[in-house]
Amino acid sequence: MSNIERQLKLFNFNNKRFILKEPVVYSLKYLNNLWVYECPRYGLHTFSEYMHEAFFQLGEEFTFLYDGLIHEPDEKLTQDAIELRDLLKSDVLKVEKI
Repeated sequence: MSNIERQLKLFNFNNKRFILKEPVVYSLKYLNNLWVYECPRYGLHTFSEYMHEAFFQLGEEFTFLYDGLIHEPDEKLTQDAIELRDLLKSDVLKVEKI
C-alpha cells in the first residue's frame, strides 16, 4: 500500500481534546502487516495490527508530548525539547476536557 497523506485538526486522548490552529499533515501506510501513522511535525510515529489502535496511539503520543513539555522551564529541557514545546504552544489553539 502506498503512503496516504491527510490532515488532522485535533488530537484526542482520554479526557482531553487538543484543537490545533491549523491542520497538520500526517501519513498512513500499511507495511509488514502493520498500520503505521506518522506526524512529522511533532515526530510522532505509531503502529499496530489494527488501524484504529494505531490512530488512537497517535493521540496518546501527542498528549504525552504536550503534557510532558508544555509547562517545563527552559532550564530543564534540551534545545530540541524547547523548540518542540514552543511549537506545541504555538500550534494548539485550546485544550478541552471531554
